[in-house]
Amino acid sequence: MLLNEDLSERVRMGRQELGLSQADLAKLAGVSRPTIARIEGGGADRVALGTVERVLNATNWDLSIERGVRPTPQRNDFDIERYLDSLYGEAR
Repeated sequence: MLLNEDLSERVRMGRQELGLSQADLAKLAGVSRPTIARIEGGGADRVALGTVERVLNATNWDLSIERGVRPTPQRNDFDIERYLDSLYGEAR
C-alpha cells in the first residue's frame, strides 16, 4: 500500500534528482506550487488522484493501483447461530 509518506518522499526525491524547484515541478506537472508543497508535506490524501499521478509522472515515477477499485469490506459481527438460539432456544 502506498502511503502519504511514500508519495511525499518519491516526489521530493524525484524533484531533487531532476534539479527542479517546487515551482518548476508545479509548472511541469500543470499544478500549483502549494499543491507540490502539500504533497511533499504528506498531504497527498487531500489532493485529487489525477493530480498526484501528474506530479509523480513529472518526477519520473509511475502510479500503479494493483488491486483495482473495490468496496471496502464491511465487518460482519452477525452470528447466525447465536441469533437462532435467541429465537428458538432449546427447540432448535
